[in-house]
Order: sequence, then structure tokens, then C-alpha cells
Amino acid sequence: MALVSENAVRTLSLDDLNLGNLAEVDHDPAASSTTIDESDLDDTDEILLAVREAHAMGFAGVILSGPPGTGKSWYAQQIGVALSGSWDAIRSVQFHPSYQYEDFIFGYAPKDEGGFELRPKEFARICKDAAARPDTLHVLIIDEISRSDVVRVFGEALTYIETDKREQPFQLASGEELSVPKNLLIIGTMNPWDKGVDELDMALERRFAQVDLEPNAETLRQLLDARKVPEAFTNRIVEFFTKLQQQPLEAVRLGHAYFLRCTDEEAARRAWRLRLKPTLRRACRLEPTLFKTIEGLWDEVFKEAQTDQVEEADQAAPAAPDQE
Repeated sequence: MALVSENAVRTLSLDDLNLGNLAEVDHDPAASSTTIDESDLDDTDEILLAVREAHAMGFAGVILSGPPGTGKSWYAQQIGVALSGSWDAIRSVQFHPSYQYEDFIFGYAPKDEGGFELRPKEFARICKDAAARPDTLHVLIIDEISRSDVVRVFGEALTYIETDKREQPFQLASGEELSVPKNLLIIGTMNPWDKGVDELDMALERRFAQVDLEPNAETLRQLLDARKVPEAFTNRIVEFFTKLQQQPLEAVRLGHAYFLRCTDEEAARRAWRLRLKPTLRRACRLEPTLFKTIEGLWDEVFKEAQTDQVEEADQAAPAAPDQE
């Protein structure tokens, strides 16, 4: 499984690089099912244990931070059901630059018969759901939490998500009254290369712990093995992945989920053409020489794969009869 860095649980820092955004990739889109109230994680998973520790320490929430392709969104969902024991106790939203307080707390919405009415939005709804079921932990997942103005989106609720202010009624800008129940945990996901990270408010830092997810070669190997990829080809892909993590530019160190479609030589060539090459070229837009180096490393995957095929063919061929 993915490994947690040495300081896995810590308050959110702002010393991340401003290198733009790369699309997040699911951890393993073919693997999970939400039809039963069970998590795909076992109780020894290090990311799950780190989130449990942060929750026990009294943080209002946890941010899963990692480069694209490290499975942050997948982990958030799986941790949510592992902690709550029910998919019904989980809500998910995605922040973006135009996301506002009126989308998250309370806002006006059109009525069927015409006109508008004030309605609770995702945060207010999950607060009310959690208050109605005090024995069940409820989890709000916020994907891409750094891509909006978090202080503006939370408004006055940012103060009351602190654990020592839970269940204290407060008045919203709309005049409605709300309180944040004790059995609500917020899990956010964040790409540390996102430029919005540098704009996160100190108030958010203080309330949230951070768990770092890093690209992991062993996780990639396990995922490819689960997909019945031949061991020799898996070794080539993992070798390229490992060399990618050693490059000086952090933006090219893609997560393991980017390589899940590299199940054979033909599929890997398609994955390179349609996903990996455009992503890496964009990351190297100011360092074209580095991109050429990475292209050369990728080409070696197929040169060595062809060598493996020749050796396998030689081993399978019947021995020539002895000549007298």
C-alpha cells in the first residue's frame, strides 16, 4: 500500500511548490464497490491509521496531500466508510474557483412553482444528518480543497468546526441557525503543486492535520500484479516509474495510478501517447531537455521488453539435434 511520510500527521504547511495543476487519477477505478458498507482498506493500512490518529488528536479534519495519481480521492472515500461504517454517512463535494458560501452552507434555489427559496447546502445538510444520528460518524469529503477561497466558502462555520466549539449554535449570514455536531469529520484532498496551496488561510492550517501520500513503486507493482501483467513487463514499468521519481523536477514525479493501464506493450504505448506524454510534456514546458531525457527512459522500456521476448523465444525453441 502507499506509504505515509515520516511526519505523516502534522499541521498543514504552505511551503509547497507552485507548479500548476495536473489531473488527479483514481487509485484503482476497477477495484472498488460502494454497494456494501465496507472499506477496501484493512485495519493496518498506514494512511487509515494516520487519519485515525489525527481524528483522535482532536483535529477538525484531515487533508490528504499528494501529487496527481497517488489515490487521494479513492483513499478519502475508503477511509470515510472505514471510519463511519456506512456509505450513507458520507457526502462529497469538489471545490473549484467559482465555488461559494451559497453553494456550501445555505443559498437560494429556484422553486418548481416559481421564485426562490433559501435551502441548506452540502455542509448544512451533513451537519443536520449527523445531529440526527449521533452514534454514527459522518464524513464530508472535499476534493481539491485548495482550489477555492476556503475562508469565504466556510464563512462563520470555519470557527465552529473546531472540536472545542462543536454543538455551539451560531447564526449564519442568512439568519439561519446552525451547529456543527461532534460526530462530523472533514477529509480534504489537495495537490501540493496546486497554486492555490500558497493561498490557504492560516486558520485552516491550524484546524486540519495533513497526511502525505507519495508515489510508491511497490504499490504500483501490486496493482499491476493484480491485473495479471507479466512480471517481466511489470519490472520494466516499475523501473521507469522509479527513474521518474528520481528526476530533479518535482512536477514529473507522477503517482502510480497513471500507470494502471500499462498492462502490456500495446496498452502502455497507448497510455504514453494519450496520457503520460501530454502530462509530462506540460510539466516540462520550461525544461524541454528534461522531457527528452524522460522520453529516452520510456523508449528503454520497449527495447528491454523486446530483448525479453527474444530470450523467451530462444528458451521455448526446441534444441537443435546433434550433428554427427
